[in-house]
Amino acid sequence: MFLFNTTLFTRIGAIGALLCSSISAWGQCTWYTIAVNDGTGAPDVTWTLIDAMGVPWASGSAPWNEDVCLPDGCYTLIMYDSNSDGWDDIDWVIEDWTGDFDFDTNLGDGPHGSDVFVLGEDQPCDPAVIGASCPAGTNTLQFIVSNGSAPIQVGWSLTLNGTELIQGGANFNDTLCLDELCYVLQMTDAGANGWQGATYTLKYFGGATLYTGTCMGAADSVVFAIGGVDCSSTTGGGGGNGGGSGGTCSATGDPTGDCPTVVCVCDPYTFPITPSGFGSINEIPDPGTTSNPAFGGPIQPAPWGDTNYGCLYAGELNSSWLRFTVGSTGTLGFSLGAGGTQAGFYDWAMWLYSGPGTCSSINNDLQAPVRCLWNAVSWGGTGLANSIPPGGDPGNYGPELPVIAGQQYIICLSNYSYVTTTVPLDFFGTAEVQCGTVLPMELLGFSAAAEGQDVRVQWTTATERDNDHFEVERSTDMVQWDRAGMLYGSGSSGSVHHYELIDIHPGGTVLYYRLKQVDTNGSFDYSDVRTVELDKAGTRELWPQPSTGTFMVASATLEGLTLVDALGQVVRTTISPGSITGTVEIRMDTPTPGWYILLFPDEHAAARVIITSNNE
Repeated sequence: MFLFNTTLFTRIGAIGALLCSSISAWGQCTWYTIAVNDGTGAPDVTWTLIDAMGVPWASGSAPWNEDVCLPDGCYTLIMYDSNSDGWDDIDWVIEDWTGDFDFDTNLGDGPHGSDVFVLGEDQPCDPAVIGASCPAGTNTLQFIVSNGSAPIQVGWSLTLNGTELIQGGANFNDTLCLDELCYVLQMTDAGANGWQGATYTLKYFGGATLYTGTCMGAADSVVFAIGGVDCSSTTGGGGGNGGGSGGTCSATGDPTGDCPTVVCVCDPYTFPITPSGFGSINEIPDPGTTSNPAFGGPIQPAPWGDTNYGCLYAGELNSSWLRFTVGSTGTLGFSLGAGGTQAGFYDWAMWLYSGPGTCSSINNDLQAPVRCLWNAVSWGGTGLANSIPPGGDPGNYGPELPVIAGQQYIICLSNYSYVTTTVPLDFFGTAEVQCGTVLPMELLGFSAAAEGQDVRVQWTTATERDNDHFEVERSTDMVQWDRAGMLYGSGSSGSVHHYELIDIHPGGTVLYYRLKQVDTNGSFDYSDVRTVELDKAGTRELWPQPSTGTFMVASATLEGLTLVDALGQVVRTTISPGSITGTVEIRMDTPTPGWYILLFPDEHAAARVIITSNNE
């Protein structure tokens, strides 16, 4: 009993010390007044003000009058008119409170336009360009998140295969260039009571709305199926909704140790825990950081609305690493040590898994958890549950998590009490965990076909046994093979399964594809090779997007390429032949993050170029 009280006192003391050290600060800014007058076309007017990195600072309609505090720098005003005839007699004006600065502009004609201005003195001006046409083969879409009554609580991120593409909050309006794939919008509300009137809208630029909705509760999510692809399951069209990330993952063995040697688990699963330390790598950063935040009940609640304590206040103690794949969309719950089996404090944290890089992202304090919990008691189990399991304590359970089929998650359990025992893991809720280990399979068909400048790879299995995953490999010479993508198999199955993966802009003119099927024990086999010919005549391509200042261009005509910034100023570049016929490599002499335009010799052809910093 004395030992328990001492342990509890230590845990409470750790929490209090972290809470007392939490501070926040605001950056310097200058107050301005934004005014938009009324007029005949006011119902058609909307606008968004963004900085040089594309971050929105204000948005509204007409008439409008608002005070905003803005840092010095370069800003772009994006103007929209739903009637596509300009703003008529309506002007947009910004003026500082001292009267020393004012700027006014309007939209002369058309559905959208932009104007640029600088706040402060001697600031670099390299603004984002919104509304420019997207690269060939992608969809030009407009994504909008409105204000609502509690905009500061609104958060969201758009992901592809578990990798975050863009994130933001309320007052967001930007152009997205999306391929025909499955994307997941993850939404959070810091108040745990929904977005309070804020909504998201994804639509064709200046056209029809594809998706609109809001966040219900502390967290919510929705799948965007772009171009009509099937996003209903892990193996659905367009590469799935997340997960499918590969990396070392054994379906058997001891989960004790390190993140890179994580054990894949199913439902139910039982594993041993011992006082074995943190393995070879101490991967959990100090508490109060990005990867291991310090939530302190009602004083500093977690963003998912939980008032319990978290995350791993004591760091990585005697850790076990577990990974699982979501088999069907819904709300996921789980319990560790329920049913009277818990023998100590089982603290844990859980992150979205997008590949082997997730482990380094956690270790380098770059990825926040989606859920975590510092146990209140040492009995009754712990996990995520909207209805607490029998014998459980509310202080040991957080709210269930909305998940999408195909996503993968990784859990680190910290054996705080240094016990030696076994821990049962059970999943529940409306979502399901994908079970089944991977392999020998009967392949009914395998094909690869060009679709524009993409390649659609499809295959069908009649049976599978212990089938871990498939890898699609690509080659230009049938000697050197590169992985174009990966999809998880269906475990052990006696029914027909269809798989599909789209290889986006692979480059080249003649490509070879083969299918690699991998068992749970690591053994593998290859299919026959399929040949695909891509027609490069008359096409223009640019990749990767975004880049850090060096990118490739494929075009029928490669002479006379010019890169300009958003103000039309020519940017110095070095252009050299690419490794593939019909391509060149363009390297910016002094790459600066922002949006640029690449002009082709045909004066009517242009492509947008997105440059990010090496740290992003």
